[in-house]
Amino acid sequence: MVYIRNKRVKGMNYSYLVKSVWDKEKKASKQETIKYLGRTEKITLEDIPKDYVEDKNILKFFAKDHNGSRKNYNQYVTKVRKDLFKKLAGPGPINLAKVYDEYKDDFTILEFYDKIIKHILYDVGDLWRRNELMIGTEHVVSNRLLGIISEMNKKEPKKKKRSKLIICNPSGERHNIVCNMLESILTDRGYNVYNISPSTPSKDVIKYVSNIEPDMVMVSITLPANVQSGVNLVKNIAKKYDKPIVVGGQAVTESSSKKFLPAIVMSNENTLDENLKEIRNLVPV
Repeated sequence: MVYIRNKRVKGMNYSYLVKSVWDKEKKASKQETIKYLGRTEKITLEDIPKDYVEDKNILKFFAKDHNGSRKNYNQYVTKVRKDLFKKLAGPGPINLAKVYDEYKDDFTILEFYDKIIKHILYDVGDLWRRNELMIGTEHVVSNRLLGIISEMNKKEPKKKKRSKLIICNPSGERHNIVCNMLESILTDRGYNVYNISPSTPSKDVIKYVSNIEPDMVMVSITLPANVQSGVNLVKNIAKKYDKPIVVGGQAVTESSSKKFLPAIVMSNENTLDENLKEIRNLVPV
């Protein structure tokens, strides 16, 4: 069975998705954490891994009357996504430097990327694949998102530490919004980030890795057509590089993940916070 358990820290409730497992040696049930969910009042069903969204205990948790504040928050998140997408796709001028300022009281930078920007990207991709979005509009939204991220990167930077990370795409991959989001978040956490996306030729990526000698290389792949190029890039980097290589992106599926060995594949179901924790475990700041 799975449950959502709360923990109160400094007056705030935080939640974890846990499961009960039988300990044969102790002959007793114990709980194992499946996923950290974050602030209790900000949890949505999208934060629950697909394998557990239909579990009765999960549905019961979201159906409770006292979770009305969370229901309102879910509606607000949905409204922000729709309003911001409409603004980004519309004809009017946008002050990209002030977009996040409108929402900073309700979302941390990490939450803004994870709950708003990431889902707008998914929606844009889905609409484009269904021919429900003109290519021009897709480019306008993408470029404005890049502008927002660029402006957020200009916020007062934290002092850089020693750990160095390279972020890149395979050759042919022109989508680098996620790379820029990662650069923003990781820079804010104190890492020295070298973002060489988009579409740097593989031989140049390998030369750059040899020159910089990073503590980790991160490869982002958005389009399925670039998966094999990404696999080749990982294999070639691994030949001369013995530190962690991490792969992620919409194009990376469970069925294709084994192709990227020896790289570590980040699941698309992970939140940005979970990915950050895994990165910190592999490469402390």
